Amino acid sequence: MNCTKCKTHAVIDLPRHNAAFCKGCFNVYVHDQVSRAIKPERMFGKDDRILVAVSGGKDSLALWDILLKMGYKADALYVNLGIGGYSDVSHAKVVKFSETVASPHGAVLHVHTVEQEAGAGIKELAMLIHRPTCSTCGTIKRYQFNRVALEHKYDVMATGHNLDDEAARLLGNVLRWQEEYLDKQSPSLPASLDGFAKKVKPLFRLSERELAAYSVLNRIDYIVEECPMAKGARTFLYK
Repeated sequence: MNCTKCKTHAVIDLPRHNAAFCKGCFNVYVHDQVSRAIKPERMFGKDDRILVAVSGGKDSLALWDILLKMGYKADALYVNLGIGGYSDVSHAKVVKFSETVASPHGAVLHVHTVEQEAGAGIKELAMLIHRPTCSTCGTIKRYQFNRVALEHKYDVMATGHNLDDEAARLLGNVLRWQEEYLDKQSPSLPASLDGFAKKVKPLFRLSERELAAYSVLNRIDYIVEECPMAKGARTFLYK
């Protein structure tokens, strides 16, 4: 199998595009897909300060890597949720990436720890307020993300939601007919007067498989295990 572009040996095939790429041409393809997401949606420009939400997983670290390599001013926020060994490993992956890849670009990593700020981990907080763990987690991360963006005067917040994530979310919202969530599924949500910073999803054109391949080919060390609190989540069923 040869690369569709340069005819050298291909390392990945993309049936939905009827194409195959070597590592170099695949990286160009990924960056092009991100650029085609950013520009038409007017997500941000080269002078804007971007805050990337990182979890230690492939999508968020790939997003940070891509934006830095494309010349954007991208810092990141990691929220340590206090989920035992899982949070320890994901925290270490994020710090390692920050020190080895992001720092040479002048990027900054912000770290917030839920236990230090709220006095308990995510599981204990969920029990305290009688809500599902995943729901509590999402609420806390969104609050911390928005808070840091506003306090540090970032122009836009960026998340690593990919094509699979958006398709699964759309399916779930349609099945339950949640109109208020359907209205908020745009890949670019403007800042609002009620205190929410602008939020964008630059990876919405790329599939989970493509981002996994990008991370492996570019030696991004990410946490492979899924969050232990997410077992049985509907999102996995929809995917």
